[in-house]
Amino acid sequence: MVIPWAEGNGLWHSIQEAVSNLAGADVITFFAQNPHAFDSAEGLAERVGHRRSRLEPVLASLVDRGLLNRIDLGDVQIYELTRDPRRRQTLQQYVFWLREGYHWTRLGMDR
Repeated sequence: MVIPWAEGNGLWHSIQEAVSNLAGADVITFFAQNPHAFDSAEGLAERVGHRRSRLEPVLASLVDRGLLNRIDLGDVQIYELTRDPRRRQTLQQYVFWLREGYHWTRLGMDR
C-alpha cells in the first residue's frame, strides 16, 4: 500500500525513478535501516558493496529529489537521510515494499 500523500505529490514515483537499479535500492535500504547514519560516497560504497563510481549518480539523484541531504566539508561530501518526516516515512515504506516483494519472489522460486 502506498501512503496516499506520497502518491498524490509524486514522491513514490520519484523514489522509483531514483532507485531504478540495485545500487539505488541498496542505498535507500541502508538509510532507511540506519536513519541517523551519515557518510561519504566512498564510505557508503563500502557499506553497501558497490563501487563509488556507480553510487555517485544515485546519490546525486537522491539529493536532487530531496531524499538525501549533502553536506560539503571542503573536498569531502557527506550524505545523510532527509530530515523531512514525510519523505523519511515514504522511504521506509518503499524499503518495506521492496523487502516484501523479494520475500514473495523467493517463496515462488523455492517451489
